[in-house]
Amino acid sequence: MVRKPYSRLAKTEEKRNVRQAYFFVFLTIAALIILFIFGLPTTAKFAAFLTELKQSATPIDNNDATPPAPPQLGLLPEATNSLSIEITGRTESGAIVKLFLNNEEKEVLANSDGDFTVNFGLNKGENTIQAQATDNAGNISQKTDLTTVVFDNEAPSLEIVSPEDGTAYYGSKQRQVTIEGQTESDASLKINDRLVVVDSDGSYVYIATLSEGENQFLVKSEDKAGNSVEKSLTLSFSP
Repeated sequence: MVRKPYSRLAKTEEKRNVRQAYFFVFLTIAALIILFIFGLPTTAKFAAFLTELKQSATPIDNNDATPPAPPQLGLLPEATNSLSIEITGRTESGAIVKLFLNNEEKEVLANSDGDFTVNFGLNKGENTIQAQATDNAGNISQKTDLTTVVFDNEAPSLEIVSPEDGTAYYGSKQRQVTIEGQTESDASLKINDRLVVVDSDGSYVYIATLSEGENQFLVKSEDKAGNSVEKSLTLSFSP
């Protein structure tokens, strides 16, 4: 029976495969010798080297047409008083991540673990963030959901409506007082380190029992960006 001759390309590929086979047989024998002479730790390092060598020799699969998943962004603050934030995330190893930051685009290369980091300078008010990944085969992922971060470096408003600072109270019937005021609706309010509920219109009410003599109250309001303001109130009481 007459055999069909191999094409020149097939012969070249066959020779290359034979050379690689001999090469890895040689490395396997070398690993066994190292294990016998130097022990397990050195052999483990040599095995890791072989793995990296094999991965580097593996060609990129040009038939890969599956888009990668959208990048996973790390937790971002809803609001901040910092001029910039650090955006971290994860995607496929070695993928190119395109970040859409307000009206600008920035690209960053993910490391071998798929992690990436980029600093983002913020504008006053709302800042929008989205990300998209392109893998080694050129496939492009969908964009992540739009994330908004507010840059705010101004202290919230704070007012003590009543009672007036320095007010004096007398007798057991006046021992309890109601402190009322106004701040921003989404602020966190504390009076003498006790959390006070802020209504949707920004108003607050706090009932306190006075001790004999001077009573000091520290009212502190802090917004979501971390900006804070404080006001003090002094009331006196005599039984």
